[in-house]
Amino acid sequence: MNLEQLIYKRFSGSQELTGYLASFAGGPAVFSTRSPEADHEGWSGNTQYPQIVYNLDMQANEERKSVGTLVVTLICQNTMEILPEAVEAEVKKCLRDVLLKPEGGSPYAFAWAGTDGYSIDGKENGGIIGSKMRFDMFEYPDQETTDPDPVVAVNRYIKELDLDCLVIGLDRIDDITEISKEVPVVYCRNVTMDKGTETNTVVWMDSGIAVHVLCPDNEIRLKIEAAIANQLSLAGEISMLDQSPVSIKQLQVNYRSDHLKDGQILVTLHYGLLKYRQKKHRIVEIVNTIN
Repeated sequence: MNLEQLIYKRFSGSQELTGYLASFAGGPAVFSTRSPEADHEGWSGNTQYPQIVYNLDMQANEERKSVGTLVVTLICQNTMEILPEAVEAEVKKCLRDVLLKPEGGSPYAFAWAGTDGYSIDGKENGGIIGSKMRFDMFEYPDQETTDPDPVVAVNRYIKELDLDCLVIGLDRIDDITEISKEVPVVYCRNVTMDKGTETNTVVWMDSGIAVHVLCPDNEIRLKIEAAIANQLSLAGEISMLDQSPVSIKQLQVNYRSDHLKDGQILVTLHYGLLKYRQKKHRIVEIVNTIN
């Protein structure tokens, strides 16, 4: 499924939300981009309201560090008892603390950014009232690069701490993953990379890694953040995939930072890049060729 289909699946799978909505062609009145015309046979002569229309804008917003915006428009009839506020609450529940991962893509999270109400007077329908809800979208792509890879090293170290959490980049992420205190999610990403001193054989690098701990329970989230920070500090170093050492140069924790945008832990790793690789003996290559 693509992202639009996953959003529909999330909305249509909520009994609380669909209980407020009209029916269209045997399903809830949830539409991508635009809703069908009033005379469409899918309405079967029934009411068209309330209904939801959602749109994706994948233009990045650098100010809010989001990769795009999801706009959810709620359309209600002014003569009905169901008000937009009731539907809004259920829409927020559907998009709060959830990761949606389209096929072949990266997981996305959503954060409510604001709501604007509107009304349209009309004689035929008694008037329309509704609201437009805006959600910032955050993407968590796999940060694996090339060996030696500091992000992979941090991912493996956190996983080995046995904190009962999913680590993006190591664990399998379903198309819809609900984040909870039972299933917190950790995401590590590259922030900076600086070249340090250089010798004849080694180039020393400093890599800044941001660690995001996604969990709706504040107490559990703080415990996981503290556990990761404390264990990294006590260890002093971790290992790359080839078992080469990586020292913890700096570590900073900001418990009040936005876990979706910035991450709570910033760790700076110090490691070396070898200029020369040991060459295989030519006789071994000849023997392997003959065999």
